[in-house]
Amino acid sequence: MNKKHYTLILTILFIGFNYSLNAQDIIDKLSKKLCKCIEKQEVKNPDEMGPCFEDLLIKNFNEIKEHYDAKTMDDLDMETIGNKIGAKMIKECPYVLDNFPTGIVGNEEKVTKQQDLNCDDLKNGDFYYLTKRPDMGIVDTTFVTISKNMFLERMKNGRTYSLLDIKWKDNCEFDLIFKESNDPLKKEVSKAGDVYEYEILTNGIESFFLKVNWMERTYQFELFKIK
Repeated sequence: MNKKHYTLILTILFIGFNYSLNAQDIIDKLSKKLCKCIEKQEVKNPDEMGPCFEDLLIKNFNEIKEHYDAKTMDDLDMETIGNKIGAKMIKECPYVLDNFPTGIVGNEEKVTKQQDLNCDDLKNGDFYYLTKRPDMGIVDTTFVTISKNMFLERMKNGRTYSLLDIKWKDNCEFDLIFKESNDPLKKEVSKAGDVYEYEILTNGIESFFLKVNWMERTYQFELFKIK
């Protein structure tokens, strides 16, 4: 989910609403209008969302400044509001879930479950996965530490993190229960207690493949081992 360009664009697209609405109403309504626009335009990638964003910005610029009592855009907390909109889109826009790439390297692979799979060596250790920013082609690394009941992710060279509890259901299946994060987008997407269901499909020498069920959809991605 490290789509930097997507997040930066979203930070200016909360301006489509009148002064009588509260901040959450603004975010809810904008996410719905944005979803409708990108579906109508058949957008398949965050890089192609510009026209929808620009249309909202042009039509509602004065109203949003009035709502937030701001003289210029610099007076607004653009990043926080943008991430709230992005999180809303990720969770509540079916078109985005069905058509936008996750950005996680290896999720295109459709692997079948390995026979006689043993996952004991994965219950403690350090790992990482790769996320490609669709705007720049840059690959970000998310480091993962699994230790007893802890699942810790570190992003942006360790500047941000997400902490989850891990609950093993059997040898190769587990739940992640979200606890907290200081990552601008992830802390908006998840709330304390949210559960994510995982299944390990393969366990190789250098990496293993996972399957995750989220929002009634199934995704796969590759987690690499750090030796």
